[in-house]
Amino acid sequence: MEPEWADRRREPRYPIQAGAAVEVNSNGNGYGRSIRATTVDMSGCGVLLQFEEPAQLAVGDRVICEFQLPQEAGKPLPYWGVGNIVRVEGCRAAVDLKGGGWSRAESGSGGAAPSESEAGTR
Repeated sequence: MEPEWADRRREPRYPIQAGAAVEVNSNGNGYGRSIRATTVDMSGCGVLLQFEEPAQLAVGDRVICEFQLPQEAGKPLPYWGVGNIVRVEGCRAAVDLKGGGWSRAESGSGGAAPSESEAGTR
């Protein structure tokens, strides 16, 4: 039986596994804490993340997620998204993405971090 929240999805989810870095703003004091995760599935407006151990996240926390989506072998396609945690279950958390975009990988880091103007909510 599908959980009741599955009926409220706005878009279909696709099983995409990619590395992710999640910057958390829990108390409105700015972003700072970064947690490594792996995507379980993604849609145009959300992502389900898997952490190695339960992350200290709460519903409503604002996050910036940086993803390395597979494109070609050895050449990940960097993407970022800004959103809110909408569900936490053990080592998994669901994020409702409010915005995002494709970014040029930063030299040396391979990250997809948005610039201040791209993120808009930093």
